[in-house]
Amino acid sequence: MRKFLPFLVSGVLMLLIGLYMIIRPETFLTVVIALFGIYEAIDGLRSFIAIRRVNDVFGSVLRTVSYSKSVISMVVGLIVIIIAILAPNLIPTVIIYVIAASFLLAGVVNLIDLFAFSKNGLPFGPLGLETVLSLVFALILFLFPNVLTGIVLTVFAAVIFAGGAVMIYGAISAMIHAGRGNDNSKEIDGNSFQDVD
Repeated sequence: MRKFLPFLVSGVLMLLIGLYMIIRPETFLTVVIALFGIYEAIDGLRSFIAIRRVNDVFGSVLRTVSYSKSVISMVVGLIVIIIAILAPNLIPTVIIYVIAASFLLAGVVNLIDLFAFSKNGLPFGPLGLETVLSLVFALILFLFPNVLTGIVLTVFAAVIFAGGAVMIYGAISAMIHAGRGNDNSKEIDGNSFQDVD
């Protein structure tokens, strides 16, 4: 069950960020961008660890691309945090393009990962939704870099909020399903001992 905890934590972070963006949009570009940087760095580290666990599924090219995406996510997260803290006046221009590039990279790599998972018959869970959201966010941010207020901000916040809710639901469902699997195996083991007697 512990293996689903990072998804649960990521979902809770996304939910809180989305809620904060809806309630306090005027401080979004200073506080929430820093939180995004933290999330991006943690997500990059989580992806790096996850790729190491399923290392044999990926070919050398896919492994290199996925590792590169994880390292870039960690570096981008740290850059976003540093700029948000030390030079908040650069946020409206530089940070938006950094985030857009990060979303685009994440979407492309996730798309490649989806093909690798489906080719090997592995479940890909919320990766499909994450891929679509990443590509949509990248498109919005590249097309409208100076219009990150009003309707775009509200839609962005709502999608992040919804994505967090979906990740939380998926993690809890997986934990419950894993718990039921353990209960069923105990019941089967208990019945087999009764039959022996």
